[in-house]
Amino acid sequence: MSDPGRTIEPIPDASAARPLAVHHWQVKTVLNRMGAIRRQGVSQKIADWSINPYRGCQHGCAYCYARRTHIDFDLDGAASFEREIFVKSDAAAILRGELRRHGATWNMPISIGTAVDPYQPVEGTQRVTRDLLQELCAARAPVTIITKNTMVLRDADLLAEIARRSYCAVFVSITTLDEELARRLEPATPPPLKRLAAVRSLVATGVPAGVMIAPILPWLTDGSGALEELALAATRHNANWISSGTLRLHPDVRPIFFDWLSRERPDLLERYAAWYVRADPPTYYHDRVHARIDAIRASLGMPGGPPAYVDPRPVQAALF
Repeated sequence: MSDPGRTIEPIPDASAARPLAVHHWQVKTVLNRMGAIRRQGVSQKIADWSINPYRGCQHGCAYCYARRTHIDFDLDGAASFEREIFVKSDAAAILRGELRRHGATWNMPISIGTAVDPYQPVEGTQRVTRDLLQELCAARAPVTIITKNTMVLRDADLLAEIARRSYCAVFVSITTLDEELARRLEPATPPPLKRLAAVRSLVATGVPAGVMIAPILPWLTDGSGALEELALAATRHNANWISSGTLRLHPDVRPIFFDWLSRERPDLLERYAAWYVRADPPTYYHDRVHARIDAIRASLGMPGGPPAYVDPRPVQAALF
């Protein structure tokens, strides 16, 4: 019987493949404590802890906020981010030690993929994400995953086991149903319909999965009926929830995305320059879009996210 963890996922769009340099990076820790993220004046916390198996991402998404992380390596956030991939060597063994130090059962949600995609094509050969999931499954740790890649189906067996033992939620990010626009924005990711099919397959396997409509890009993916059609498609593919988020452009990422606009949509450059003086779009736009998403979810009877994780351990009453 073949090992599903050794399945190599091809790059969905071969024409988008970049010359690749893989660097094995020795790290001391794998678990990262997460703080709150402040957006539009509101603090939000995604999870208590995060794991990012890689630094850099082959997907090449024009708007990716993680591009700025390559600056720490004296590399640029444009081409180098897409072809200089840092692999966290021995990540599973390091995680095993960290989990052991925290006790027999880990009881705080861990989010995988908060910076770059844990299922980018290089995972097909490196297997770091799968090895990490095996450790998390053994520790009965609650896990959430964020990805754009259908390679997540390779690990459906482990994810379903984690869901049975503890808690699991997979967020599949889809920005648009327009395949041509998606190919230009996210050149090395699977087409939108394949991602929706992955959601359906995960749910059928017993893995809670939903669609994350993010980022929503002004004048590009928020047109009349576009968000409604994507949400309806998510529902038809048995998504368990629909979450969303508007585009955020960190100062280090802004010029990279503006270079993309100058090539693909120069007519939007002035509008984006006016709106993205800071990292976030105008508050009124953010509020309007999220009110629209809320109305869409209400009409479809869809929640905005998975059920909250509840620690199954009994709470000991105070003696006094």
